[in-house]
This record gives sequence, C-alpha cells and structure tokens, in this order.
Amino acid sequence: MENSSLIRWHSMFMGVALLASARSKDSRKRNGACVVSPDNKIAGVGYNGLPRGCTDEDHTYWMDDDSDPYQSRHSYIVHAEMNAILNCVVLPLTGFTIYATQFPCPKCVQSIIQVGIRKVIYLEKKSHQVRVNAAATKMLNDAGIAVEALSEIEPQSADWSSELAQFIDRTTGGPGGVP
Repeated sequence: MENSSLIRWHSMFMGVALLASARSKDSRKRNGACVVSPDNKIAGVGYNGLPRGCTDEDHTYWMDDDSDPYQSRHSYIVHAEMNAILNCVVLPLTGFTIYATQFPCPKCVQSIIQVGIRKVIYLEKKSHQVRVNAAATKMLNDAGIAVEALSEIEPQSADWSSELAQFIDRTTGGPGGVP
C-alpha cells in the first residue's frame, strides 16, 4: 500500500484561508488568506477584521453607509490579504503564493505586487464588481502575477474547499454569526 497525504497542497492552503476566515466578525462576508513559500511553508495567515486597538463592539466600525466614509465599514476593515501579508514572518515574499477565499481588491493587489508575491489563487470572485475586478486584474497582469481560480486548476480542491466553507458557515451560524 502506498503512503499518500489525505489532502492536496491547494486544499490545505485554501483550507487554512477558510479557517482563518472563521475568525472574522464581518457580518456581510468573511474572508481569509494564506501566504505560502515556494517550498510549501506557510508564511502568514489573515482574515478581514479591524486593526489592533479598534474594538469590535464599536458599532461605527460596522456601519454600511458607503456614501459616507466615516459610516462605512470599508473605511475600517483590514482585508484578509493585507492581514496575511502583515502577519508574515519574512519579507520580501518573492516567488510566494497567496491563497485567498475571494479575488483580491485593487488595494490588496497593490500590496501583493509590492511584497513580491508571484501567484494568486482564489476560491470565489464577486461577479457584480466587474470594474473593481478589472482594475485588480489589470495590475496583476501588468506586474506578471499569475492568477488562477482554484476551480480551474484543481476542481477536487475547490470542491473540498467549498464543503469546508459550508461546514464553517453551519457551525458558526453563517458570516458574522454565532449558532
């Protein structure tokens, strides 16, 4: 009998990103990210949440009025990709890969490019954010960063990751919730 691992590398790293996302208190969408070295070592993990020192109990941080930056959670939340990069134990991240539960926004792409990450693997993409995705894609393409949907490169890992995401949602009461 041949010894083999229980899960593939892509499943493991996206699984770590998904588990990290379960730490998020964002009631709209939980996201996670995992930065991995070329030799398959985890360098950093993050989820979308408030900066250190900002309390989750302050309702101002979680308001949804995007017409007013002071009352928009988007002004305050540190994205999962950014947190994963900031939590890295080494820099630069030349040649590293970032696994993200969601396709990165332009601000996260800027950081991905600046630290030397060369590959982005994502689980899902917000289809309604066509122009935002286009801006991020332009920068990624211009910088020569490889971008792949997990479902395209390894469907089995994407299926496994989706099942894990559903399990996390069921056991935690969904995004931002508690059972």
